[in-house]
Amino acid sequence: MTPAATTDPVRTVAVVGAGPRGTAVVERLVAASNAPGWQGFGPDSGGPLVVHLIDPYVGMGGSVWRHDQSEVLLMNTTTCQTTMYPDASCHAALPTTRTTTLAEHLAAEGLGPADFASRAAHGRYLAHVLETAEADADPARLRIVRHRAEAVDVAGPPDGPQRVRLDDGRVLTADAVALALGHLATAPAPRSLQYAEAARRHGLVHLGPANPLKVDYGALLGREAVAVQGMGLNFYDAIGMLTHLAGGRFEEAGGPDAPPSGLRYLPGGAEPLLVVGSRSGMVYRPKPDLSPAMPEPYTPQVLTSERVLELAVRPAGVDHERDVMPLMLAELRRALRDVGATELADDEAIMRLLFPFGRRGGPIDHAHQRTRDVLRDALRAATAPDPAWLAVYRALIALRIQVNRLQDLGAYTTESVRADIDGHLRNAFASWASGPPVQRVRQLLALEEAGLVRFIGPGMRIDIDEQAGRFLVHAGTGTATDPAVRCDGVLEAHLPAVDLPAYRSSLIGAWRERGEVQKDSWASRGSRRRVPTGSIAVEGLYAPIGTDGTVYERRLLIGVPVTTAQPGSAITAEPGTGAQLLRHAEAVALRLARAGGALPRA
Repeated sequence: MTPAATTDPVRTVAVVGAGPRGTAVVERLVAASNAPGWQGFGPDSGGPLVVHLIDPYVGMGGSVWRHDQSEVLLMNTTTCQTTMYPDASCHAALPTTRTTTLAEHLAAEGLGPADFASRAAHGRYLAHVLETAEADADPARLRIVRHRAEAVDVAGPPDGPQRVRLDDGRVLTADAVALALGHLATAPAPRSLQYAEAARRHGLVHLGPANPLKVDYGALLGREAVAVQGMGLNFYDAIGMLTHLAGGRFEEAGGPDAPPSGLRYLPGGAEPLLVVGSRSGMVYRPKPDLSPAMPEPYTPQVLTSERVLELAVRPAGVDHERDVMPLMLAELRRALRDVGATELADDEAIMRLLFPFGRRGGPIDHAHQRTRDVLRDALRAATAPDPAWLAVYRALIALRIQVNRLQDLGAYTTESVRADIDGHLRNAFASWASGPPVQRVRQLLALEEAGLVRFIGPGMRIDIDEQAGRFLVHAGTGTATDPAVRCDGVLEAHLPAVDLPAYRSSLIGAWRERGEVQKDSWASRGSRRRVPTGSIAVEGLYAPIGTDGTVYERRLLIGVPVTTAQPGSAITAEPGTGAQLLRHAEAVALRLARAGGALPRA
C-alpha cells in the first residue's frame, strides 16, 4: 500500500461525465448518503461528502442527450424502455425511493409508453433526475457541486488522492474519481485521412465518424451526390438532419396512388443524391409500431438462462455455429409456431429473414431494388404490426441478451467471436433489435421514391478518381447491374471506434503518455488465446491498469471505453432487465463513498 493510502480522506469525490452513467452514479451516491451507515456528518464531523460533477453540459443531460439539441434527432427505444432508477431486477444494495421512468416523466408532454421521444426529451429527463437527486441530498451528509467544464487530466498515486485538472485551469482534489465516458473522438483512420486529403485537393467534402451533434450536415447541401458509408442509426440521423436543414417537408400521401412509404417528400432544393452502402449492405429495420403499450419481454424457452450457464462452463469453449445457432433457430421456430406462423417456422425461411443478403454480406446484383424491397416489406410488417414479425423481433431481443451473457462469461472461443459474433450475428441483431422508429423508415423510402437515395449494397468501396476529381463509389458486385457512381462528398455515418491508441481525449492522452493505461485483450475459455481490443484494460471491472501493471484503484471507469470488461453497459437501462448501466453505477457509487470515508471499507 502506498503512503498516500494512510492519509485521512479529504471527503471529496469527483464524477466526470453527466450523461446517463454519471447521473446514475450521483443518484446512487445520494441514495447511499440517506441510508443507515453513512459516516462523518454533523457539526463535529469532517463535514459532508462533496461530489464534484464535471461535464461541459452538466445539468443538460450530457453531450449526447443535451436538452437543447434539435428535436429532429430521435431515440431508437420507446419511452417505456428507459429508466434511471433501479428496480427489483437490479437487486440493488441501496434503497430506491424514486421510480419515475422516462415514460412517466414524458407523459406530461403527451407521449405514450410505446412512443419514440426525441433525444432532447431524454436530456430533459436526465436533467430532472439530477435535480431530484440534488433536492433529495441532505447537505449535512452530501453536497453536489456542478462544474460546467471538461476534465483534461486525472493524476495521482494508485491508492491516494487524485488531482482533477479542468480546461479552465482549476485543479480539484478528490479521494476517488468516477469517469463515466461515452464515445470519444478518435484520430482519423488511414482511409479517412485519404478521403479528407482528396476532399482538400479537389474541393470535395468529407465528414468523418462522429457524434451526430458534431457533424456539419449543412456542408453536404448543394452537392450533387454524397457517398454515405454506414446504414445504421447514424445514417438515419443524417436523413433527419439533412432534410431538416434543406427545408424539405414530408407530407402524408393517401389514396390508391399513394407510394409505398405513404409519404411524399417536397424537396427544399439543396439535397444531394445519397449513395448508401456498407460492409453488410443491410439498413436497420424499423421498430414495430406497438402503440399504445409494449408487450411483456419475451422469455426464452430453449436458450434459457440455465442453458447459458451450462454452455459457459464447457472447458473447450463454445462454437457459436455448432453449439448456439441451432438453439437460436429452435427458439425462433417455437416463437413463430406460437403465433400460428407455421409457414415461416423452418430454418431456411428464418435465415432469409435474418440475413436477406446472405450471412457474410457478400456481393449481390440489383442492390438498390433488393434493399428497397426489404425495407418496404419491413415497413409493412412493422406498421401492422405483423404477428410473425413481432415474434421474431421480440425473440431476437431476448436472444441477443443471452448471446451477450455467453460472451460476458468468456464462453465462446476466440475464433467464433471473430468469425461468427463480430462477423455477422451482431449486425443481424442490430438490424432487427436496434432500428429506428417506423416514421424514419417511411422518410427514407420517401426519399428513395423522390430519387434522392440510391442503395449500393454490401461490400461498398470508395476510391478516388484523380482525373475526374471525384470520389468513385463501387458496389460490391462491380457488375453492370450496379455500376460505379461519382460523388463529390463522403459521409462516414457511424460513431468512432473504441480504440485506446486513437483517442483524442486530452485526459486519455495524458494517461497514455505517463503509461497509466493500456489496451485490453480478450481470451476464450477454450484456447485462452488472447486477442487485443481497442478497449481500456481494467482490474475488477473498473480500475485502469498501467503499462507496468499498476492498478489505479482511485480511478473508476464505466462506459464505452471499457466495453471489453463491461459489454452491454452502454445500452439504455430498461426496466425489469437488471440493467447493467444501473448495477455498475451503484457499484461505483459505493466505491466512491468508501474512498471518501463516508462508508466503511468493504
